[in-house]
Amino acid sequence: MSPPVTSEDPENPKSSLPRCRFLDFCLVISLVLLTMVVGSLCTLYVAWERPQFESIVSAQIQMNQERKNAQLVVDNAELINDTTLDWSRSTVTSTFVNQNFELDKQELVVKKTGYYFVFSQITLQCVDPDQCQEEASVSLSVLKNIQKEPIVKVNVSIDKSTMMNIVPQPSSFSGSIRLLKSGDRIRAQLWTSQTIKDWQFDREYSVLGLSWISDTLPVAFHEQ
Repeated sequence: MSPPVTSEDPENPKSSLPRCRFLDFCLVISLVLLTMVVGSLCTLYVAWERPQFESIVSAQIQMNQERKNAQLVVDNAELINDTTLDWSRSTVTSTFVNQNFELDKQELVVKKTGYYFVFSQITLQCVDPDQCQEEASVSLSVLKNIQKEPIVKVNVSIDKSTMMNIVPQPSSFSGSIRLLKSGDRIRAQLWTSQTIKDWQFDREYSVLGLSWISDTLPVAFHEQ
């Protein structure tokens, strides 16, 4: 007589319960292991990427120091008429002062005679969008020593297009090649058409800079 044959009812959920629990357990273990692997990879990536980023920033700073250039940002954001602007270094890598220059509060002192590209940019930002409704103009003159004639002049107008957000941040850039001698002192004078309280400098994008070209004027350029 043959032994009784037992079979599981496929429609009976109790018969497959142990197998489902085993599969669930394996799935949970797999997810935990996957999370650990991803976390380890992220840790390794951050540990590798941070030194790379720091080395890039360090190299950029070193390159700026080696170049015979200087670039500074405006120190005070207020627009005050008939004032000599203060300049400073900021935490960003785009500001630097090479050893051929010296920052003396409001003036950048040149230590090496040569031809330089002198440049400046001013960018304005609205303090209160509900109040920036008056038209005005701002002018910055880059001056050498006690001379009154600017070697570079930058003008920015606050007009209707600015107020309508067509030009959300009025900005202007100007530059000129000039012969500067050792001991020359460069400063910037600010002029405004009226008292301006609703606008101020965007300090990150309002700069004064000098870039050394050569000891003699290149043939392709003529001093203005």
